Amino acid sequence: MIPKLRRKFISITAAALFVVILLLIAAINFVFVFQTSRSLDFRLSHVMNAAAPEAPPPANNSFHADEIPNAAPPGFHDDLHRFPDGITDFSRPFDMKLQIRFDGCLIYLNMDGTIRELRQDAAEHYTQNELEDIVAAILQSGKESGWIEYFKFQLENHTAPGGAAEIKIGLINASSDLYSIRNVLIISVIIGVLSFLLVLVIIILASRKAVKPMEESYLRQKQFVTDAGHELKTPLTVISANNELSKMIYGDSEWFDSIDSQVTKMNRLIGSLIDLARMDEEQTPIFAPFNISDAVYDTAKSFEHLILAKGLGMALEIEENIIYSGDESKIRQTVSILMDNAAKYCDKNGEIAVIFHAGKQIRLQVINDYSAADCDFSKVFERFYRADKARTPDGSYGLGLSIAKSIVDLHRGKIHAAIPEHGKLMFEVILN
Repeated sequence: MIPKLRRKFISITAAALFVVILLLIAAINFVFVFQTSRSLDFRLSHVMNAAAPEAPPPANNSFHADEIPNAAPPGFHDDLHRFPDGITDFSRPFDMKLQIRFDGCLIYLNMDGTIRELRQDAAEHYTQNELEDIVAAILQSGKESGWIEYFKFQLENHTAPGGAAEIKIGLINASSDLYSIRNVLIISVIIGVLSFLLVLVIIILASRKAVKPMEESYLRQKQFVTDAGHELKTPLTVISANNELSKMIYGDSEWFDSIDSQVTKMNRLIGSLIDLARMDEEQTPIFAPFNISDAVYDTAKSFEHLILAKGLGMALEIEENIIYSGDESKIRQTVSILMDNAAKYCDKNGEIAVIFHAGKQIRLQVINDYSAADCDFSKVFERFYRADKARTPDGSYGLGLSIAKSIVDLHRGKIHAAIPEHGKLMFEVILN
């Protein structure tokens, strides 16, 4: 019980921590991407709005390639070729119109897609082949803005000073920005994983102390149940012995029979409570292979006389020779509890069916006629729960199904209740 509670505490806390860290990583990266995108849009807008010069620069202002800054970014080339329409490379004097330096590249195209004019930052030069490939990819995309590999671009129709139509393309190299986004993502994930593992270790170490008050309360409660059970057995034994002596002296009487009945009920209740307390201790069970088909058949068959005496029908459909590794006595106890429950809550003149078969999993189904609709399946395995509170004289305290669930949990199986069809109630046990 306590180890299970501790595991649940760790799993819930770890799940909450994981979600929080995941949201933080997502928020950090979203904000960084958003800011980077805004910065790129601003830079691209600055490139697109660069004013065109009204006249070519004077000839004496021309400069050569040896005047270009040496720190060119990787991938950029100095061996530029001649561009269309008289635009020359930087290895000789040129007449390309350059204004102030700006971050990016501005390309003017004729309507046939050929480069008419190029303006770019003196520190960022592309070859004619590079630009032609980029321009071709942009035109082929059919978009007015977007991405081509690591280039962000914007395209718009433009009217040249002479009135001729042309295409203007703004282009910026965003490789460093994309690299920064990737680095931020990797670093944030690494920090998030390390933080999660560190806090998880702290949670595991602190979990024992966190559940300690509940553990002490539970142990006191369990000890009380066990002690009370043993203490009650003594007076019940004395009452039963005195009742037998009274019957010998005064003869049989309905009052003496009632005392015996109540003593028997109390002994069953005490036994059930002690069984539950022992199973809650989560001691390592000792499992051994046994023929579970025979165990189910023998236990179910032992209820045949009781069922027939109540005017009920019984059908057995049990697959033979299924071997299972578990606690045979407890499996028999589970079958007995389900059969007893079916006999108590079966409709008058109804039928009880026991179906047992194996596939990928071993399944036991106990089905009985049950026309009432007052069964709360979320509570049937709770202690002292009774579906039909009007049926009180049967000696039941609502502990049987709780014990059955504890046994199934001990075997790492599943048990549930369902209505397979109208007027039927089914309890199914699934064992791996």
